[in-house]
Amino acid sequence: MIVKNVTITVKDDKASLSDKIILYQNDKGIDIYFTLSGFNYKVRENGLVGALVDARLMKPSGIVSVISSMSIVETNKIKFTIDSTMTDELSEVGTHTLQIRLYYDSTKKHRVTLPPITFEVKEEL
Repeated sequence: MIVKNVTITVKDDKASLSDKIILYQNDKGIDIYFTLSGFNYKVRENGLVGALVDARLMKPSGIVSVISSMSIVETNKIKFTIDSTMTDELSEVGTHTLQIRLYYDSTKKHRVTLPPITFEVKEEL
């Protein structure tokens, strides 16, 4: 298993990463664990435990899809897995924009959206 831990710092309507996420074409099976800092919304009484998470991913081509395979781990980490569908085509080389959405529970009646973050997929040699 390949893992990277990154903190997302939220300030107003901007989000920044503690460490850039740079991948190469055909990279896959990488678990990114996001910890939130400066996020001033209380989603659940005990952190994010019990909350639901998904995200909108905009590829370099401008195509937007929903990533529903994300999950909450521990009390405040969001797990995002890079799979082959994000890096296997030449059109996916470039900047990807990810916008995480947190829901109170599976009914999705209550939602808060984080400012977008970006990661890079570069062409391999």
